Amino acid sequence: MRVPSSFKGLMIPPLRFLAIVLFVASPLGTAAAQSVGTVTKVQGSTTPAATGTPVHMNDRLRTGANARLEVTFNDNSKLTLGENANVVIDRFVYNPKKSSAQVVLSSTQGAMRFAGGKIEQMNQKNIVVNTPSAALAVRGTHFWAGPIDGQYGVLLLKGRLNVSNQAGAVTLSRSGQGTDIPLRRSGRRAQR
Repeated sequence: MRVPSSFKGLMIPPLRFLAIVLFVASPLGTAAAQSVGTVTKVQGSTTPAATGTPVHMNDRLRTGANARLEVTFNDNSKLTLGENANVVIDRFVYNPKKSSAQVVLSSTQGAMRFAGGKIEQMNQKNIVVNTPSAALAVRGTHFWAGPIDGQYGVLLLKGRLNVSNQAGAVTLSRSGQGTDIPLRRSGRRAQR
C-alpha cells in the first residue's frame, strides 16, 4: 500500500500505535474513578482482601466461609458483611454542600449490617438495598439483613425501614422491630 507523501510524517509504527491505544483504554489514561470508601476490617477470605483498599461504585464485595468485611464510606457510614456475602455498591453519592445523599446496594447473598454516618444528617437522602427476597427503603440508617432460620430477616436497629416485595410491605419504625420473609425455593414460582 502506498501512502501519500503528505501522510508519511503522520505514520505511527504498529507497536507505538498499540501502546497508545492500550494507554488510552487503561485506567491510567483516564481520570481514576473516585473512591466512595475504604476497606477498614478484613477477617478470612474476602474480596477486596486488604484493609486500606479503596472501594468504588460498581465494586463487588465478597466474603467466604467464616469471613467478615467492613467498608467505611466517605461519610463514615459502615457496611459490614457476614460470611458468604455478595454485595455490589451500585451507587454512593454523598454531597454535604447540597445536603443530599444516595446509596444503592444490591445484596445477592449473605448477611449485612449498615450503620449510617453523616448521611443521617442530610435533608435529602435515599438509601435502598435490593435483595433477592425484598427491597429495603431505609429512612434511618442502622439495620441488619440476611438469611436466618431458613428465611430472610430484617432487623431495625435505629431509624425507620420499609421492607417490600411482591407479597406486600411492612414498615419497621421502632428499634428492635424486625420481619422475616420466606426464601424462594428452587423449582417453585411465585404466583402472579
